[in-house]
Amino acid sequence: MKVSKKLYSKVFEYLVAILLLSSIFLSYYYRILLLVGKSFSIWLLILLTLSAFCSITLGLYKLKDLLFTKINLFTIFFLIALPRLLWVFLMPTKPVSDYFCFYSYASKASRGLFHAYDKTFVLFRFRFGYSLILASVFKIFGSSVLVAKLFNVFLSVILGIIIFYTVNYLFGKDAAFYSIILFAFWPSQIMYNSVLASEHPFIVFFMLGLYFIIKGIKEEKINFALLGGFFIAISNHIRPVGVLVIIACLVWAVVCGLNRNLTAIKLALSSLGAYIAAFYTIGYLIFCLTNVPVWQTSMGLNLMIGTDYTTYGMNNRKHSLFVEKFGYDFKKMHQEAMKIGIQRLKKQPDKFLSIIPRKISIIWGDDSFGYFWSTFKVYKNTWFVKFVKSHPTIFYMLSQLYYYTILLYIVFASVFRKKNSNDEVILLTSLIFLGYVAVHIFLEVQPRYHYPAIFTLFLLSGMGAEALKKKLKKI
Repeated sequence: MKVSKKLYSKVFEYLVAILLLSSIFLSYYYRILLLVGKSFSIWLLILLTLSAFCSITLGLYKLKDLLFTKINLFTIFFLIALPRLLWVFLMPTKPVSDYFCFYSYASKASRGLFHAYDKTFVLFRFRFGYSLILASVFKIFGSSVLVAKLFNVFLSVILGIIIFYTVNYLFGKDAAFYSIILFAFWPSQIMYNSVLASEHPFIVFFMLGLYFIIKGIKEEKINFALLGGFFIAISNHIRPVGVLVIIACLVWAVVCGLNRNLTAIKLALSSLGAYIAAFYTIGYLIFCLTNVPVWQTSMGLNLMIGTDYTTYGMNNRKHSLFVEKFGYDFKKMHQEAMKIGIQRLKKQPDKFLSIIPRKISIIWGDDSFGYFWSTFKVYKNTWFVKFVKSHPTIFYMLSQLYYYTILLYIVFASVFRKKNSNDEVILLTSLIFLGYVAVHIFLEVQPRYHYPAIFTLFLLSGMGAEALKKKLKKI
């Protein structure tokens, strides 16, 4: 596929790199002190970040010498599953809040009770997606919390395999090795496995869809684009943000179309068509089970929360009370919330603009959700639980420093990658990330909401580690 200089220009890449670096520094200022409750100077945080980066990089290169020739599906399974299984059995996390709602409905649905859902499911209809998948698992293996956690570990292994083959397809086995090692020991990803969260199946279908879209772009084959749209549609029924990939594909096609690249337009439209067909077909099947039209969604509440300068765009108890105020009426609640959000943007633009840096630090610079949710409530206080919960600073800092390292590898990938190497794919991944950034400027933010965008860019992390090693050898 021939592309113009405008298409493969580094403008979008450098913009992504700047945003990632900015999120690290903003999180120093807004998130670290909030998480650990101690005073750190900016210079100490920079030193800790660089030290962690050097240590992890050295470990990566040493592991490559030890394991590279042995890397296969069994090795990938072992590396990913072992730390997650250890955490799941040692940290007896109890489902709370939304996670309990997922588990409760899945348990009932596995017994054929498809109408016994929490009232909030009518307001946030994507909740049926994960719950029904979990119900299918419960139908086979039983409805214990442990079964759901082991399912998370299984999904993590599948995700690792998808990441490995995607990176190997794009950048080669060296880069794929680095990516899979980074994923295997990623602290927040390990700890989050004990939480019954919809992100686990969502990201598997999301990354599988992205893999096929990338394959369609590289090989100019519409059948891969169709598969990509299909899997993205499934992911969007689990978390309603997968559609941004399809939107990014359309923008990508427009850029290609400026160079009279009709194949790109065909690929994007094929993905869109498959997405629409699959999304409404699956939606209808869910409707038949639940009698809830899950294809009808709204960003109303999300916009109201995202523009709330008193909470910096995060959800809290007062927003839950707002939902209850309308008696869980989908249309009324979202319409009123949308009205409030738009009024804030019109009447208080200065206050809204003032919280954007903090919102960026929350969603793009914070990887603390794994520790927070896995230790929030437990079934019993074992020696391990007591140790972990009594040393939050260690686990929060470990999570943050490891995450910063991943972001830095992605930045290095942008700076050091070979010219004209996978330009179309790099442009697409940049557009996907920037799309999520743009949307979450206005919508609600939580640290875990960075899942789709950061995992999209994570495909570049191994290439960044490989490129850095080549640069170091030349010194």
